[in-house]
Amino acid sequence: MNNVTAGFQVLPNGQDVDTNGMIPRIVDVVKESGLRYHVGPMETVVEGNIDEVFSLLKRTQELGVELGASEVLTNIKIHYNPDGVSIEDKMTHVN
Repeated sequence: MNNVTAGFQVLPNGQDVDTNGMIPRIVDVVKESGLRYHVGPMETVVEGNIDEVFSLLKRTQELGVELGASEVLTNIKIHYNPDGVSIEDKMTHVN
């Protein structure tokens, strides 16, 4: 079991930035990462070891700039448990 779940929201910023085109590309990077993930309406949650998760978060920042943002703001929540934590642990309230 992985020891980190991270919920994050990427906010590319800049003059004339079309985030509708950027966000799907950022989600593609999440999908390609190989990490378990869940895309929600306000944030994406990934599950992995802490190094994999931070590497992915760094990549999403870089991609936003590569796609034309002058800066990228990201809200991040991390749940660390040395004994393991999963996305399913966080979704026990879902029907």
